[in-house]
Amino acid sequence: MGTYVLALWLETQQRIVVGRLGEIEFPSGWYLYVGSAMGPGGLQARLARHREHIGRAKRAHWHVDHLRERAAWGGAWALASHRRLECDWAAQLQRLPGAEIVAPGFGASDCRCSTHLVHVHALPGDEWFGRKLAAGRIFVQDDSLDELVRILTSGSEEERESAAVALAGVGFDAIGPLAAILADEDASARWWAARALAEVRGSEGVRLLVGTLSDADPDVRACAALALGRIGDGEAAAALAACLADESGFVASVAADALSMIGEPAVDALTEMLANESTHARLLAVRALARCKSEKAIGPLFSMLEDPSYLVRYYAREALEAQGVGMVFLAP
Repeated sequence: MGTYVLALWLETQQRIVVGRLGEIEFPSGWYLYVGSAMGPGGLQARLARHREHIGRAKRAHWHVDHLRERAAWGGAWALASHRRLECDWAAQLQRLPGAEIVAPGFGASDCRCSTHLVHVHALPGDEWFGRKLAAGRIFVQDDSLDELVRILTSGSEEERESAAVALAGVGFDAIGPLAAILADEDASARWWAARALAEVRGSEGVRLLVGTLSDADPDVRACAALALGRIGDGEAAAALAACLADESGFVASVAADALSMIGEPAVDALTEMLANESTHARLLAVRALARCKSEKAIGPLFSMLEDPSYLVRYYAREALEAQGVGMVFLAP
C-alpha cells in the first residue's frame, strides 16, 4: 500500500467526459495525477490497472480512467506507506512551475482538495520526486514492450513505424530498451530508436536524443534532430544550434527546421550561431530565426545586415521585412 503519481501524455487537446464531473476540455501536454492504493494488491496491482485500457478486465471507476483512455503512459512514482499522503502530494504538484488546474475536483471526490490532477509543461525529474515527495520511480510490467522492441528492430518499415508510435503508450519504461538500441552497431536500428523517442518524449528521451546528435551516421543525427524539434523542448536548443555547422548539409538543414519548431526558446542559441565562422551555419541560423517569429530575434537580425555574405544579408533583410520592421536606406 502507498501513494503514487502517474504521468500521462495527451498528444492533442481533447474534450473528455469524466464521470459526474461532466465534459472537460483537456489541453495537450503532460498531466500528473496523484492517488493512493490502500486495498488488496497494493501499489503494483493499482498501477497495473491504471496501465491497462478499459475493456473486459477493466471498467471505468475513477476519474483518471477516463483520461487514461486518451492519454499515453508516461511513468509512475510511488512511496510505500500506511499513511494517506495524496492530499499533501497534490499540493506539491500544484506548486510546480507552470502547473495548471484544468479539471477542478478531479480525483478529489472524497477530500477537500481542489484537484488531484495538474497539467504541466514538462515533467519534473526523478530527483524532484525523491526530494519533494520521498517517492521513487516504480516500473509496471508490460509484456507488450518486448514485442514492440522486437518489431522496431526487425520488422518491415510499416511495422516499425507502427511500433514506434505504439511505444508512446509504454512511456518511460521504453527508455531503457531504446537507449540500448542507440548503442547498436546497426545504423538502421539506431535510426528507429531515435524515431521512437520522438513519440515517447520526456526529459530522459530528450537527453538520449541530444546525445544521438553526435552519432556517426548522418541519417541518425538528422532523425534525432527532427525528433527534438517535434518534442519542442528548449533544453535541446543549444545542442541543435551546434548542428548548424554539421559536416552534413542535410543534418544542418534538419537541425535548422527543428529549431524553428522549438520557436522562442531557441532564439538565444540561434543568436550565438550568428557569430559562427561557417557562412552556411550563419545562413541557416538567420533563416531559422525568421521562422521563429520572435521579437527577440529583431536585434540579432539587424546585426546581420553587415555580414560579409550577400546571402546572409539578403535573408536577414527578408526576415526583418516579414517581421514588419520598416527600413529606410539612405544614399551616401
